Amino acid sequence: MVRRHEIYDRVRMLSEVLLGLVALHSVIALLASIGFYIDANSINLLMTTTRASLICFVIQELLRFLFYPKRSVFFSERWLEFTFSIIFIAIIIEPSLFFNTISYFVPGISSIDSNLIFLATINIILIIIFTIKASKYTDVFLKVNLHPAAIFAISFAIIILIGSFMLILPKATVDGDSTSYIDALFTSTSAVCVTGLVVENTATHFSRFGQIIILILIQIGGLGVMTLTTFFAAMFAGGLSVRIRLLMREYLGQLQIGGVAKLIKQIFAFTFVIEGIGAFSLFSILSETTNLPRSEIIYQSIFHSISGFCNAGFSTFQNGLMDFNVQNNAYFIIVIMLLIILGGLGFTVLLNISELLKFQQGKSLKFRIKTQLRSSTKFVLLVSFILVVSGAIVIFFLNPDSLYKPLSFGEKVLNSLFLSVTSRTAGFNTLPSELLPIPVALCVIFLMWIGASPGSTGGGIKTTTISLAVLSLYNHLIGKERVEIFHREVDQRNINQAFLVIGANLAALAIALFLIVIFEPDKNLLDLAFELVSAASTVGLSRNLSPSLSIGGKIIIIIMMFVGRVGFLNFFSAFIRPSPEPKYHYPKEGILVG
Repeated sequence: MVRRHEIYDRVRMLSEVLLGLVALHSVIALLASIGFYIDANSINLLMTTTRASLICFVIQELLRFLFYPKRSVFFSERWLEFTFSIIFIAIIIEPSLFFNTISYFVPGISSIDSNLIFLATINIILIIIFTIKASKYTDVFLKVNLHPAAIFAISFAIIILIGSFMLILPKATVDGDSTSYIDALFTSTSAVCVTGLVVENTATHFSRFGQIIILILIQIGGLGVMTLTTFFAAMFAGGLSVRIRLLMREYLGQLQIGGVAKLIKQIFAFTFVIEGIGAFSLFSILSETTNLPRSEIIYQSIFHSISGFCNAGFSTFQNGLMDFNVQNNAYFIIVIMLLIILGGLGFTVLLNISELLKFQQGKSLKFRIKTQLRSSTKFVLLVSFILVVSGAIVIFFLNPDSLYKPLSFGEKVLNSLFLSVTSRTAGFNTLPSELLPIPVALCVIFLMWIGASPGSTGGGIKTTTISLAVLSLYNHLIGKERVEIFHREVDQRNINQAFLVIGANLAALAIALFLIVIFEPDKNLLDLAFELVSAASTVGLSRNLSPSLSIGGKIIIIIMMFVGRVGFLNFFSAFIRPSPEPKYHYPKEGILVG
C-alpha cells in the first residue's frame, strides 16, 4: 500500500506539471485567438496545438485513474475532470460533433469563425478547470505571514493587472482605435473596484470583446476575488481548510467559521438570481420600448443588470443612462435603481431579509420582522432609507428648473430619487453631473462619501460607520455613555472602529486632494474634490473630468479607487504588523482634548 501511494504521488506530480503546461498553452492560445487579428495559417497551428493539449489533458487524467489509491472514490472526487475527459475524447475522435453543433446554432458561419469559437471554448474550459483545481492550493499562499488585508489587496491588484493587459489587446477596441496602458489600467481598476469612472467611452471605444472583459472584471470585483476563489475551493476542490475559513470569516464578518462555506454559496446564489431577474426585467422593458435587435437587447440587459447590482456604473449605451433609448424610460430606470439598492444593502442583510420569506404557520409578518431581523439589518435598512429619501428631497428642491425643463413633475421626482440612489456608489447618471449647481454637487459628494452598507458591492465609509459616529457624538452631548439601537447595546469596539475608518478616509482624501491639485492646477477645485470622493467611494460619478486628467492625475485616481475598494482602514492595516497588547500599565494621566 505504501508503495502504491508513493507511485501515485509521483504520477500526481507529473500530471499536475502536465496540467500546468496545458493551462499555459491555453492562456497563450486564448489570447492569440480572441485578442489578436491572426491569419488562417496561425489559426490552423493553434488548432493543432489545442488538440494536442486535449490529448495531454486526457492522458494525465488517465494516469491519475490508473494509479489512484482508492479507485472507488475517484469518480466522486474528480467528477468534473472525468466528465470533461469524456467530452474531450469525443472531440478528439470525432471533431465534427463540435463544428456541427456550432453550425446548427449559427447557420452559415465560416470555417475560420468556427475554428475561433472552437479555440475560445476549449481553452476557456481548460483554464477554468485549472483555476478550480489550483484553488485548493490557496492554503499554501496563506502560509505566508501576511496581514489578511494585504492578501485581499494583492488579490485585487493581480486581477487589475491581468485586466489591464487584456484591455490593450488589439481586438479589445474598435477598428482604428487603441488604448494606452495608463487608460487600460484606469479602466481595469475602475471595473474591478466597481467604480465606473471612465477615460474612454465604453460603448464607442471598446469592442464587444473589450466590453465583455470589462463585464467580467465588474463581476469579479463585485463578488470579491477571495470570495470567488473560496467558492471554487468549496464546490470543486475538496472543501475549505481551517486557515481559509478563518480568513474568510474575517473578510465576510462571520462569527462562526462553520458558516463560511454556506454563506459564500448563498452569496453566489443571491447574486446570480438577482442579476438574472434584473436582466429578464430589463429585457422585457427594452423589448417593448426600443427597436434594438433582440441579440442587442439581451446583451444590454445582461450588462446593465450586472453593472447595476455590482454598483459599477458602467454602461454600453453611448451616453450612459442619458441615452435616448433609456433616458425617459421610467421602468428601466426603476429596475436599475432597485438593483443598485439591493447591491448596496450588503449580502448579509439580503440573506437576513430572505429569512422572512420562509413560511411559519401562525406567525405574522410583523412578528417575524421583530424577531428574525437582526438589529444590524434594521439599522442598515433605516439609515439607507433616510439617506435616499432626504438626499432626493434636497436634490429635487435645490436643482434649478432649467436642468429639469423637459421633464414632467413625476419624471423630476424619479430623476431626483435616482440621483440620490446612484450617488450611494453606483455611478449611473440620468442628469449631467457637470451641470449640477454647487449645493447639489456638495450634497452628492456627501452621499458619495457615506456610500453603501458593509459587506455590499458598494464603497464609501459605509452607512453604519457614519451612523454610529453620529449616535456616539449625540450620546456624548446628552451625557449618555452607551449607544443603543433596537434594544441592543453597540459594542464600544465598533464605535472606535467607526471613528478610525472616518479618520483614515479623511486623511487619505486630504493627501490625495493636495497631490492632484499639484498635477491639475488648471482644474476647478470642486470638480477635483468631486472626482476624488467619487473614486475613493467607488461611485463613478464625474463632472466630465476623467478624460482630461493628466497621467499624474489618473494615477492618483487609480490609487484612490483601489484603496477605496480594499477599504482605507484595511489598506493602512496591511502595512502594519499587529503587536500584542503589553501586559503592563503606566499610571493614567488626563490630556486636554478639543
